Amino acid sequence: MSATNIDQGGKVRELTESQERTLKQVWTYLLQYWGIPVNGDKAFESKEDSISPDKKKGKSLLGRLQAYSIGDDGSSDSSESDELYKPDMIKESLKDVEPKDTMDDFWTMLRVDFPDNLLLRFIRARKWNTSESAIMLAESLRWRVKELRAEEILNSGERAAFENGDEGFVKNLEQQTTVIPCRDKGGRPVVWVRARLHNPRMQSEDELKRSSILVIETARLLLTETADTASIFFDLGGFSLSNMDYTPIKFLITCFEAHYPECLGHLFIHKAPWFFQPIWNIVKNWLDPVVASKVIFTKSTKDLVEYFDESQLPEYLEGTNGFDFDHYDKPDAANDFKMKDVKTRDSIVKEREQLIEKFIQTTVKWIETDSKEKSDALLKEKINLGTQISQNYCKLDPYVRSRSQYDTRGIIKL
Repeated sequence: MSATNIDQGGKVRELTESQERTLKQVWTYLLQYWGIPVNGDKAFESKEDSISPDKKKGKSLLGRLQAYSIGDDGSSDSSESDELYKPDMIKESLKDVEPKDTMDDFWTMLRVDFPDNLLLRFIRARKWNTSESAIMLAESLRWRVKELRAEEILNSGERAAFENGDEGFVKNLEQQTTVIPCRDKGGRPVVWVRARLHNPRMQSEDELKRSSILVIETARLLLTETADTASIFFDLGGFSLSNMDYTPIKFLITCFEAHYPECLGHLFIHKAPWFFQPIWNIVKNWLDPVVASKVIFTKSTKDLVEYFDESQLPEYLEGTNGFDFDHYDKPDAANDFKMKDVKTRDSIVKEREQLIEKFIQTTVKWIETDSKEKSDALLKEKINLGTQISQNYCKLDPYVRSRSQYDTRGIIKL
């Protein structure tokens, strides 16, 4: 990876030395909060401390300050500065949450993601600032545990909406207002929103939030290491002011910026009507500049073929994707027969716990080592264990998650 692409890179397989140092620092905070003994002195050691006295003499004060405060791409890079070591820093954000609950949620929220890559999403979102990254992650874990149980929403799935009598949620499913029918040219799964079908009075705010989380978490199951973001496609064909609802838009923006950072590829707005401009003037003020830069306005199929293969575009937009937007099959409990096999589930969970323990202990050694050679070897071991944890989830998935239409249609294949 080119050092000039610091904000574009930063996956665990392609870290610069300074990026790896930041990752070690964030892991140190998280592990210590969970009560796992780890000595973070090496990870937080000042770069100045590692320079020999002779070299220190040969460097001007200005030169040293520039080396420590300016990243390779010319932006501020806190991983090169003297990050103050504050072991209890994230406790304030998590003061009303039990450490075990956040630890459990962290490992369950991974699914097919790698542990290091998940942390790196938060780190990239905070421009490699250790303290800000750790606090952002902590606040997101608190949100998942205390405010919206994303894990339960995903695992209960579409079937729960019917069984709980969530009429608005069910109506949204049946109309297929929001679906995941295709991928863009970057291989990203696309959350497709047909805005003309949205009725602000049709569902409660709680139903709307839960249905949104279900779609986002389902889309995460379709991410890969090479295509590790999802796109959103707002189809405004036939959209009228009666469909306008700022609540779900604001909720989605908050989710992607605060709780699913670095997960958004493109945000398409297709066939915006003439009256959409004042609406957009309000919405764009809510967007982080990074998110705003991902917005793409399109008007025709000719515009779309720049971003989508014909095989991925739905037939109603002159593509050949046969996804049936007009028919929805109610989830069948018979598809969830594996969820009753507790013995197999527990066996896979036990294997998962052992892998996680190995990953944690390897991470501790990686943080504490002062040898570049050992650090590189331990990072490779972490990547291997991260791969095994991801593969373990693929085995566990049918025993803990209710089958959705994307499973029965063959779109999700773990």
